[in-house]
Amino acid sequence: MNRSAARGSVVIPAHNEEAVLAACLDSLAGAFADGELEGVVVANGCTDATADLARSYPGVHVVELAEGSKPAALRAGERTVSALPRIYLDADVVLPLSSARTLVDRLTPGLGGDVALAARPPVRYRQQTSDGLVRRYYRARAQIPALQRSLWGAGVYAVSAEGRRRFTEFPDLVADDLWIDQLFAPEEIEIVECEPVTVTTPGDVSSLLRILRRTYRGKSEFHAAAPTARETAGDTARDIRKLAFGSTTGLVDAATYSGLVVTARLASRLAPRQRNGWERDASSRTDVR
Repeated sequence: MNRSAARGSVVIPAHNEEAVLAACLDSLAGAFADGELEGVVVANGCTDATADLARSYPGVHVVELAEGSKPAALRAGERTVSALPRIYLDADVVLPLSSARTLVDRLTPGLGGDVALAARPPVRYRQQTSDGLVRRYYRARAQIPALQRSLWGAGVYAVSAEGRRRFTEFPDLVADDLWIDQLFAPEEIEIVECEPVTVTTPGDVSSLLRILRRTYRGKSEFHAAAPTARETAGDTARDIRKLAFGSTTGLVDAATYSGLVVTARLASRLAPRQRNGWERDASSRTDVR
């Protein structure tokens, strides 16, 4: 199958992801090799072997940028591929090939049923190396419906050809997934029934707080640029209260979640933003194959 016949495309921004990129690419390698899916890895600001590793996979296009910038990487990746629907995938998560195919099917006209404009798979958290408080945080998060209906926070989202016409290019915002989510009404977003994407959670609380600081800094940046955008904080607070009153375990999980969120929000207002936009957790970046 040649590039022009690809059923869809996958854009993977990668900043020093040598340790985890193989697991991400292994899952989709067959579809890249035979041209079923176009794939591009944009190695941005890398000082490791991310680009060389990506080149070892047949059918994967590799773009290198000197600057470490996820928005710039997304823009460069889009200039490299052409097929739609399009999947945007973080290099540190694992998307099963069957799920990629299901996403493409749900976003492609003519394959039966109404076509979704934007979609993602459900999320499964890999927590083997996480401490107790981190596990409690993610156990609470998994029980908050308001967070499970959005495109953001899963490390992957996808748009149809019609959905892609909603924007020209990615802006210079940290929270690209939140920005994409806000382009679509809730009824235009589908959480597709398929095998979940696997997200490896941080190993300890300090690493989790590092992620959350970046998340809330990105949200603040986004809402400053789009003050009328919808907000899920009210729904989340209601869901947390419901969880807390459900059981003793739920109460402890809800308290852990709330305490970490408040701490991260305060820290995001005080800590300076990293210039390259990449503030992340290193504890989860181990080979998961």
